[in-house]
Amino acid sequence: MNEPTIASDDELVADPIMDALWTRALEAWDDDKVHLALLDHAMRAQALPELAGRYRVIQDSGDEAKAPMAKKRLDAIVVAATHMLFAMKTPGREKLPRSITYSAVGICVFMVSLVAYAILHGR
Repeated sequence: MNEPTIASDDELVADPIMDALWTRALEAWDDDKVHLALLDHAMRAQALPELAGRYRVIQDSGDEAKAPMAKKRLDAIVVAATHMLFAMKTPGREKLPRSITYSAVGICVFMVSLVAYAILHGR
C-alpha cells in the first residue's frame, strides 16, 4: 500500500495521491464521491490525522460555503477512526471451562490434604 515514507530528518514525505485527491476535492467541493475516495485513501495510508487537519483548516477559514461540508467530513473521519480502533481491539478473554476449574480445585484440595496428613501423622 502507499504508506508515507520517512525522510532522513524524520519528516514525512508528502503523499502525491493524497495531494491529488485533495486538489480534486477542492475543485469539486460538493461531490461526495471525491471526498469518500479521499477518506478511503487516507484510511489505507493511515493518514487520517493529516486529512482531518486539512478539513479543519477549511472549517476554520470562515468560508461559509465550504465550512458545513468540512464539518461533515470531519465527523466522517471521526467515525472512520473509531471503526478502525474497534477493528484493532483485542478480543475478550475466554473463560476456562468449568471442568478444568473444578479439576484444578480438586487437585489442590487433594495435595493440601496429603500435606496436612503428612504433618499431623508423620511424627
